[in-house]
Amino acid sequence: MRSIFLSVLVIGNIYANSVNNKYLDELSLEELMNLKIYSASKSYQSIEEIPANITVLTRKDIEKYNYTTLDELIKHIPGLFLIDDTEHFQIGSRGSLGSSFKLMINNNPISPLRIPKGGMSNRNFFATPILSIDRIEIIKGSQSVTYGNNSMYGSINIITNDFCTKNIVSISKGNNDQSLLFLRTNHKNDNGGFTLNTSFYNTKGISGDLKNSVSQENYNNKIKNKSHTRVDGFLTNEYKTFDISYHYKNLITDLTYSKTNYGIFVENSYRNGVQVEQVEKAISFTYEDDINDDLTYKINYIKSQKNYDINDFADFYPIHYGKSNHAINKRDQIDIHLNYTINEKLMILLGSSYENINFSFYGKNDTYAIKRNYELQTKDLYTKVQYKVNSKFEMNAGIRYTERGKFNIFSEIDKDLSTTSYDDSKNIDYDKNIFLLPELSLIYHIKSNKHIKLLYGKATQLTYSSSDEYEFMDSIELSYSQNSNNILFNTSLFYNEQKNINLFSQHKLGIKANTIKNKLYTKGIEVEITYKSPSSLTIASSLSLQKTENIENKKLTPGFSPEMIFKLNTSYKYKKTRYSLLFDYISSMKSAINEDDYKRYGKNSKALITLSTNIKYRYNKSHSLDFKINNLFNKDNKIPAASTFTSSENGFFNKKRNILVKYTYEF
Repeated sequence: MRSIFLSVLVIGNIYANSVNNKYLDELSLEELMNLKIYSASKSYQSIEEIPANITVLTRKDIEKYNYTTLDELIKHIPGLFLIDDTEHFQIGSRGSLGSSFKLMINNNPISPLRIPKGGMSNRNFFATPILSIDRIEIIKGSQSVTYGNNSMYGSINIITNDFCTKNIVSISKGNNDQSLLFLRTNHKNDNGGFTLNTSFYNTKGISGDLKNSVSQENYNNKIKNKSHTRVDGFLTNEYKTFDISYHYKNLITDLTYSKTNYGIFVENSYRNGVQVEQVEKAISFTYEDDINDDLTYKINYIKSQKNYDINDFADFYPIHYGKSNHAINKRDQIDIHLNYTINEKLMILLGSSYENINFSFYGKNDTYAIKRNYELQTKDLYTKVQYKVNSKFEMNAGIRYTERGKFNIFSEIDKDLSTTSYDDSKNIDYDKNIFLLPELSLIYHIKSNKHIKLLYGKATQLTYSSSDEYEFMDSIELSYSQNSNNILFNTSLFYNEQKNINLFSQHKLGIKANTIKNKLYTKGIEVEITYKSPSSLTIASSLSLQKTENIENKKLTPGFSPEMIFKLNTSYKYKKTRYSLLFDYISSMKSAINEDDYKRYGKNSKALITLSTNIKYRYNKSHSLDFKINNLFNKDNKIPAASTFTSSENGFFNKKRNILVKYTYEF
């Protein structure tokens, strides 16, 4: 894996640099470090000049290991881990699980995951087909100055619109009812071009015997007498996606559509499957131009809508079956910024952002129905300054002013479904919130291939448990990187201090989110070494050591915070065949805390160990065949209790062994 582990302020649209991916794949590690990307200052800079902690993967990196899904790819990023709680893909980073990453496709943020009384699943983002990805960039560390809310722990930006690549047809089939079909076509002309991607993916998902997951008492009281005591076949996943990007001179238009159908496990009212259908569609327009040699501007407008439907009420008794419970999140967002180069030493960015969210919810069970709706506006102003003191030393500073306006949540309740009128209503008014979020970085270039970076950032994030409460984080990081044609070495020391942080994700009954708020700190070190031989061997290893403690009460240490994460990826090509091996180790994690008695829900997890392999045979430039095995030794990796919906005292299931065969035709 050709990962790049650096220090930055922002990331932008790499495509705008108009670099051919085939050329990128031929670069050495040292040359790749000098690649120009649309950076933290929203201007074109080489990677080594950008103050960030970023991993960049090209299409060639992805093909090398034959990742099947986006969640599998994220799982192998240095320092990150991923937990599938059947509703969300919870991203773990630097002592935290489930805190927000800004999720973007072609630099366009998807619908926010944390909004007042209306958070939604991120599964549509993870439905993005792997074969559509031309570049992916993952930043660890606060991105609040650049992207505002929902970017407290970093950002993930997927580029799918490089029309310089080949057309692709791919068909895959595997065990566990896995099926994958992908089509890509693109065209380039003098004024721009277009790229179109579409896919279908299906799998039965997670399987397992509930008797091995819950306590004997829980099993006897809730599950034993049910017609099904296994989750096999009830946690299926089906993804359908479509995206098209059209470039005409300075204008880029992106249209995306995704539909996900998936099963979730809700233990408190366990029954034979709870199905969710989620549809997200978005259109964006981006216009970028130069006013003169020193002044550029960019305007980005996004309009999106996400629909969430569930086939019964998960939290209340008695259960009402039928698709009568749904939520709709509509969003309009516009972002405008100016980039002014005063001289060769000083560059200034000025930007403004406006977001309007309209949310509505309708839920029904056998005894009553509820409606809820509101409209919310957020306004932001931000600025960044980059100053190069000399050829070796530079400083970057930024600040964001965020204003979330006053808003009202209006609810209606019909307590008697025999009538058609709502007999109870409730209005809750919320005050305006204002935040100032700073960033600062210092970069010292020891030599052209050796760099030291010091980063500081402050971030805020809406909590899961309230409409008007926020988490806060101060982070500081010291990074050193060194590269050559064949070896890339990066190490980073980091310290995060978090306030008002939830110690677990959900109340044990799934009815309300937790209310335990505490002050945490995480300190750690990350090391990454990548070796790429002049011939056909690549070895990439990473090690993260970290420790998270509760400053206010050391007995209430958070769950889902492993102290060690280790990854080793190797790839070797011999003639027409490439052999790849991926190894992941995540140390033991504690389960979440029960807010009723401040005790753990259940057992700590054992270390999660996964070994995967892939063999790729390329018959010629057009035809290739892949044979992939995930979790080769079929390890019973269980995640700790109470990730979201389940108390599962013995831990909930992870994916078992998966085998997939893929044929790809490129032309």
